[in-house]
Formats: sequence, structure tokens, C-alpha cells
Amino acid sequence: MKKLLSVFLTLIVLFALSACGVELEDNIIDFSESQTQPTTITVWLDDTDGVFAAEVIPAFNEVYPDIIVEFQHKGALDSRNDLKTYGLVEGLGADVFMFPHDHLSLAMLEDLVYTLPDSLLTTLKATVQPIALDIATAGTLGSSNEALYAVPISIESIFMMYNKELISAEEVAALDSWPELIAAAEQYAIDHPGEQLLTTNSHWADNYYLQTVYSAFGWRPHGVDGIDGTQVGFESDELLAALNWLTTELKPVVTGNDAYNSASTTLFEQGAAAMMIAGPWSIRSMQDAIGAENLGAAVLPTFDGVEGATHTPSTYAGSQMVAVYKNSSNREAAIKFVEFLASETAQEILYTTSNDLPALIDLSNIEGVLDDPFMTVMIEQLQTSIPMPTIAEVTYYWAAAQTMVVNIWDTNADIATEQKKAEASYLASKALGSK
Repeated sequence: MKKLLSVFLTLIVLFALSACGVELEDNIIDFSESQTQPTTITVWLDDTDGVFAAEVIPAFNEVYPDIIVEFQHKGALDSRNDLKTYGLVEGLGADVFMFPHDHLSLAMLEDLVYTLPDSLLTTLKATVQPIALDIATAGTLGSSNEALYAVPISIESIFMMYNKELISAEEVAALDSWPELIAAAEQYAIDHPGEQLLTTNSHWADNYYLQTVYSAFGWRPHGVDGIDGTQVGFESDELLAALNWLTTELKPVVTGNDAYNSASTTLFEQGAAAMMIAGPWSIRSMQDAIGAENLGAAVLPTFDGVEGATHTPSTYAGSQMVAVYKNSSNREAAIKFVEFLASETAQEILYTTSNDLPALIDLSNIEGVLDDPFMTVMIEQLQTSIPMPTIAEVTYYWAAAQTMVVNIWDTNADIATEQKKAEASYLASKALGSK
């Protein structure tokens, strides 16, 4: 009887030890790992048809099988506002959200972004374009207080598109300076009544686009490095010279006496304009409109020969970014996801599904990107680009700057007066916003 009882007790002990996951012998299985509960994160990506998510999530799960990713399409311009509204409502918020470069300062002001680990910033410094990291660190990169607020997953700049049926690549190449392009535009209007050589994908008071003009004359908002929040610097002589050139030289050949927004994408789509200043967001829609075989790309003209424009023209470098929501209850999993989006695997998927230029330093392993005429032109354009201003105060720059240009363009208002009004408008908006 004692022998039976001893065997019985031994079996009970073995069963208990096995249940606790203790490995007694090589052939006894530890079930603790299989009992780990998966983590679920919700990600908002600007991916209308879900084509990027459909490929990148399975690729992520090959590395992190215990993280379930629930994708929801959310327009990049909507994510901030929706996160403010639904962020803490279970089932309606997100752990990871996507937004464009100019929304970082707003997301920071609204206390929506979680500051990412220093170790991740160190990792990205070795792989991601410095100009993209400058944006994602809100201009702190290389300073004593650098911090990573988001992961840049693409890099972009405006450039020139043209319709090969209306103007040849050789003709475009010959128009490598603004004086040459303006002279050609004047002749084009004579040779093609009712049509024009150049239009824009936006409007002629869009200061994201106009920075290439301002920089050629030596002006940049918020100081030399774009980080002075005390003022914009609207009242500078350099900006006055840039605005004078814009409205006396460029305006006559792109809108004539019409409003700043009277000529845009439609002219290019309809074949009434041969060239258009645009960005990568327009590639596929313009290929659909005029035929992929007819769409060409070129860098923007230089300012050689323009009096006063003695500086290198610099477009803004923009970036699409992903961030971890500050109040996410799944931060560790969310950080792994945003870090994965900066990997070569995810960046190649982004390029093939979305036509975005990866933000990586080394693009040699991204199949096709270095043979893509639009990507190579944008890469060339980015060589002289400057990062988007990301200080919080830039929020108040855009409206004041646009009103200034609209008044000068549409009503021939005195430039110096409008500059003074723009600076006052900026300071008033900033004071109101700080209350």
C-alpha cells in the first residue's frame, strides 16, 4: 500500500512540475511559451485600398508572430484630429498613426506622440536619411537634447513634370534656368493660343512650393536654421526681392492677370499646359490622365541669371511619418511596428505599392527604385533640399504667408506693407495660440 502511495505522490509531483513549465528531462515539453498571450495593436495608415498593409503586416508577423496588427485606413490629414477625439475610447483609437511632415509640430503641441527610445534613434541614424531624421526629431538632431518623435518612412520633394506629347525631353533639358523657362513660356503662349507652358499641382500662394524661390534669394522662415520661434522674419529684404521676382517675372506667364488659384492641375490633365510643378503624390494620377508613357520628370530650374538670387534654391524635403500614440497601452509592440516600417523589407513594399521614395540612405537593395525616372529625379532634387520646419511655432506661419502672397498676387498690394502685416498676423496668432 505504501509503495502504491509513493508512486501516486511521485506522479502528482511530476504533473505539478510539468504544469508549471519546468523542464525535467529533454523529452518533457515546456508549455509556457505557447501559452503567451498575443498583443494586439491598431494602426492607422493612409492606405486607401489597403495594398501596403496587405503586404507589410504579414512581413512584420514573420518577425513578430505574437503581435496582431489590426489595420484601419485613416487619411494622414485626419489622424491627428481623430486621435484627439477617439484616442482613449476603446476600439476607436490607435496605437500607431501616420501623418505628414507638417503635422508633427501640431501632434507634439497636442501631446499625442510618445517619445521613442534613444536606442531606436541610434539605429535609424545608420540607415535613414539625415534630412528625414531632422524632421522626425523636430530639428533636434545633432543637438544636446535630440529626441525621436516619429519614424520617417518616406522622403519627398517637389519637382517638374512634363507631357512628352507637348514638349520633348531635350526641350525641357534646355530650360534649365528660370529666365530661359520664362522666355520659352512667353513664346509658347504665342504659338499655342489658349494654352501655357507651366502650371502647378497646387496654387501660386502655396508656401511649401514657393520655398525654392525664397531660398534662391537667401530667405527661410524662422531664421537661418528654421528653428527661431520668436519671429518668422517676414520683413526681410531678401523675401521682398523674392516676392518681387515672383509677381513681376513668374506671374505673367502662369496666371497673367488672374487669381493665384486660377491655374492648377486641370490644365496639365487636359493638355492645356506642357509642364507642371508637382510631387510624388501626383505621379499615378497624372499617368492615368495623360498616359504613363507620356509623363516625364525633371529637376526644377536654377536661378542662374536672376539678379539677387545668388543662393542655391532649396525645395522643402517632406516626409510621411508614423508615431506611437502617447497613451497607447501597447507601446512596446507599437514601437516594434514603427521600427519595422523603416526596414528594407517594409520600405521596398512601400515603394512598390505606394510609389513613395524610401527614406533610406542606401537604396541599392530596393528593387527598381534606382531605375525609376521619377525617383531618380526626386533624389537629385533632394540633394539641395532643406527639411520642413517642425518647431511648434511654424503652425502659425502658413496662413500668414499665404495671405501675404494672395494679396500681392491678386491685388498688386504693396509688398513691404504685406510683409509687415504678415509678421503682425503671425505674432498675433502665436500669442492667441499660447493662451
